[in-house]
Amino acid sequence: MSVCRYCGQEIGWAYSADGKPVPVDTEPVFVIEGGGTDSFYTYEEGENAVIRGRAARPEEESRDLPVAYASHWKTCRSSRRGGRG
Repeated sequence: MSVCRYCGQEIGWAYSADGKPVPVDTEPVFVIEGGGTDSFYTYEEGENAVIRGRAARPEEESRDLPVAYASHWKTCRSSRRGGRG
């Protein structure tokens, strides 16, 4: 694991569809596929996938939904990184 240099939060790493490294949050989320335009990443056992959609709201969470990791660029608390800070 690594630490974000902007906000200090622990992050993991996944890969985009074109093979570039992407910092991701360490807590997985349930994803509603096709329900939005955000990218979510899986990175288990050397295999990576990018899922497009949106994070499920708590009342929508279900074991039937895919679980993936949000890009840390989207959630970074530091305004220097363009997140929600």
